[in-house]
Amino acid sequence: MTLYNVKKVQIASLLRVLPVVFSILGVLVGFIMFFFSPTDLAAGLGFGAKLLSWVIFVVLYTIIMTMGTLVVSWIYNFIASKFNSSVIISLESKDK
Repeated sequence: MTLYNVKKVQIASLLRVLPVVFSILGVLVGFIMFFFSPTDLAAGLGFGAKLLSWVIFVVLYTIIMTMGTLVVSWIYNFIASKFNSSVIISLESKDK
């Protein structure tokens, strides 16, 4: 078992991956919220309004979740550097 210290999260690498991950989640969650199991408000909308609401939801969900995760990563980097601390991850090699 090998131990690794995560001293810093590279925010630039997160910025490349997180929008894709959150947009996929937003598409799935929004599709369920607006088409399969709509709320009372969404149930009264026509198909075009549901589609527009779904697109707006996906965009806002992606932006808000990405920015929130980047803020948490920045806070982690800040606190880890001030307290000279890190998260320790234990990795085991898999024998084939």
